[in-house]
Order: sequence, then C-alpha cells, then structure tokens
Amino acid sequence: MNRDDFLARLCQLFRLMRKRNKMDVSQIERARTKAFYKLLVDRLGADSWTTRRASLVERIRTKESKIDLKMPIESQLFVPLEDDIDWYILVAELAYDSPYSDCSYSSTRIYPYAMAIGAFSEQLKRIPNVEQILDKMLANSSKPESQIFELLTASFYLKNGYEVSFIPEKSVDWPDGKTKKSPDLLVRNGDVEMYVECKRADKQTQYSQIEEAAWARIWSRLSAYLLETEPWSIVHLTFHSQVVDATPDEVIRMVGLAIERGPGKVREGSITAEISPIDRVSFERHYRENSVRPNSPQHELLVFGDMDSNEKRSIATIAESIVRPGKSDVILNIFLDDVANCVGAQWRCDHDISLERRSRHFKGLVHNATSQIPPDKPGVVHVWYETVEGISIEEMRHAKHLDNLMTYDASGTSVLGVLIHSVNYYSFENRYEWAETVQHFARIPNLMDIYRHSLMLSGDEILEVSGITHWEQDKANKSN
Repeated sequence: MNRDDFLARLCQLFRLMRKRNKMDVSQIERARTKAFYKLLVDRLGADSWTTRRASLVERIRTKESKIDLKMPIESQLFVPLEDDIDWYILVAELAYDSPYSDCSYSSTRIYPYAMAIGAFSEQLKRIPNVEQILDKMLANSSKPESQIFELLTASFYLKNGYEVSFIPEKSVDWPDGKTKKSPDLLVRNGDVEMYVECKRADKQTQYSQIEEAAWARIWSRLSAYLLETEPWSIVHLTFHSQVVDATPDEVIRMVGLAIERGPGKVREGSITAEISPIDRVSFERHYRENSVRPNSPQHELLVFGDMDSNEKRSIATIAESIVRPGKSDVILNIFLDDVANCVGAQWRCDHDISLERRSRHFKGLVHNATSQIPPDKPGVVHVWYETVEGISIEEMRHAKHLDNLMTYDASGTSVLGVLIHSVNYYSFENRYEWAETVQHFARIPNLMDIYRHSLMLSGDEILEVSGITHWEQDKANKSN
C-alpha cells in the first residue's frame, strides 16, 4: 500500500481488550456458550451429533484407559486436535456443567469464540447463505477454524449494527467477466455498504511446527535423563542455533554440565543451560490436601512458580497415584492424587532464522484478500491470528507489518483498510483471560469511526483501551 495510495494516512491505532473470567461464571456467558453449541448441533442434527460425539468420546476413553504410572503422564493424556469442529462442540456442551471434564489450555482457547458467536446465534441463523458456512465447517474435512472466523466476523458486524449476508463462492460478477473468488460478506449500515473478506492465519508457521516437533524429540530423552539424575528440577535452555540442528545427546551433555557446575548459566557451543529447583516443599504441601489435573495451569504453577503463555514449557510427571472423580461416564477427568517425581523445562531459540520465520508477517494474506474485493463497492479486510510465539516475536512481527504494509500497492482496488486482529489466551488456577489487539491500516481517515466496537471478542461491558498492545502489557507485567 504505497504512501500515495493505501497508506497515505497510516493509522497505527491499537485497541486492546483483556477479558477476565472467574469460576463464578455469569449466566449470560454460560447461555452464550450453550447458544453456540445449539447453533452447530441444530444444523448438524441431533442424531448426527450423537454419532460423532460417541466416536470422539471413544477416542478419548481409549487414550485415557492406557495410563502407565511408571511413565510421564503428560505424554499419555488425550490431546485434542484444535482444528476438529467436533471438539469445539464437545467443549461447549461440557462447559460449566461438567467440572471434572476439561483440557484446560484448549478449552479456554475455545470459550471466547463460542461466547462471541453464541451471543448472536439467533441473528446468525437468519443471515442469507449462512447454511453454506455452517455445512462447510461441520463437514470437518478442511480447516473449520476458517469458518469459525467467518462466523465471528459476521457476529462482529451484527454487534456494530450492520445487516449482514454471506456471499456464495464465485457468485459475484466481476467487470472483466472472469470468475474469481468472492469476498466472504456483504454488510450494510444506512448508506454504508461494503464487502468484507476474512483471512485467518494458521496458529503456527510450518517452521514453528517443525521446531516444536524437534523439541518434542529432545524432551522425550531429556526428561527421562532429568527424572533419573536430577529429579525435582527445571532446566532453562536457550538454543543459539536452530533447534532442528540440536541432538538429544548434545542437549543432555549440556544439561549434565549445568548440573555439575551448579547455579548459573552454562554455555558451550550453541546451547545455554541453567538448572533451578522446583519448590518441592510447596509442591508436596499442596498435594497433601489437593488433587491436581496434569497438563493444567495449576500444575504449571506448582512446577514453575508462575503461569506464562508467552513461554515454551514442558513438564514430565511420574504419578504416585491418580483419581478419576465423577461417575463412570465422565471423561477427561484424570487428576494426580500424589506425585513421585517431576521435572520441567523452559526453552527458547534466538537464532536469526528461527526468529525470522516464526515472526511471519501477513502481507501475502492481505494481498490475497484485497484481490477478492470487487471494485464496484468498498471493502474491508480482516486478518486474525494468535500470538502464541511470545513477546519478542510479536514485536518483530509488528515492525514487519509496518514495513510491508506501508509499501504494499493496493492501487486499482476499492479496499478501505485492513484490520489485523491478534489474540492470546491466559489460563490460571481458577480463571482464564483473553486479550485481543487490533491494528488497522487505512486509506481514509477515521476508518474506525464506522465501528462502535473495534474488537471481535468484546461485549458491550468491555472497556477498549487504545495505544497499547497486549504483548506490550505482558512485557510490562514481566518487568514488574
């Protein structure tokens, strides 16, 4: 968007929303989550959902039935696929009504979407062509989170007082007569009528997925080594070369050196390692009176002393005993009743290639989106992504957005602006939070004046704060 065109006026407005949620969930939020569940099940059909639910529950039971207490329990737990729409539906069904059933880190990621969409479920049912969006999502054959974002964006415009309709694929006549992809929505509010295109970025880049797979292979060996030689400890690792280039033997050797030398950081070659103890006294005191869900914020707190969604962490716990509270038909209800051994790791990579590839910008998504806006009406592009890579990566990504979007040429299009929505999720012992930041780049002044609400996950009761991002808030909180 060259400086004489799309970003003749650069709007660097950040709007931040951080929503808190405690155990005493309001009836409104519960009702909205259940409305999301009903929206999807009504379209899918009760009988079909019963069949699909039974299949998902059977997969969960099969995984939960094979717990070996001699092995770290974390790797034996059911891990939901985040692009499985059946999991979304099950989470909404169980929410608030089945306290023993949960996958904390995953469910607290789903709740904000469910509530934001559920709040407008009745209006969404009446939107023209919504059936095509629901059917494509419920087919569960591609990436249903793309349709989740389309429903979320439709809810966003309903919240802002617009009439909304979904546009069937390849149904718009282009002036050149060619058949092209259509924008997702047509919205109207008084004299304002415009196209809307939604682009949801993958949760992680392919590089990030490869990097985390490499770490998983390292952790499998490293955790066994720590459990045997340095129980009740945490290793802090920084990889100065790419993680895929590090071998488990190399990492174990460095950790052994850190154990041998005692307090302080040890660096040799491309790895820095440091060992610190778990507060075993507090850990065991808590377990004398409580059972704790493994792979949960509470267990993370007991191991690391805090909870931090901006850090990459792993835990390996050998259970002394487990309990499964509730009736026999309850799922996802494994709790640690006592712990025999536990170790943890916090790791990061500061190699230039890792930083560069994990901080991917969205110029490509913006280009694809603007090419789908027909020239007969103005349009707005929404890009959605999750800030799962940490504070430093988001700082780098923001700088890239400024560099790339300021030089992107949108001449010949009718796009008024691009709104980049970013979100993070924060799980705590007995509550969860989410934070959303929107950055907008506009070719007209005061573009955001057309929205009463600029944040997709906010409600009428949420105060929007301008001038700061949620990762800047997180950074400030870390330094305090």
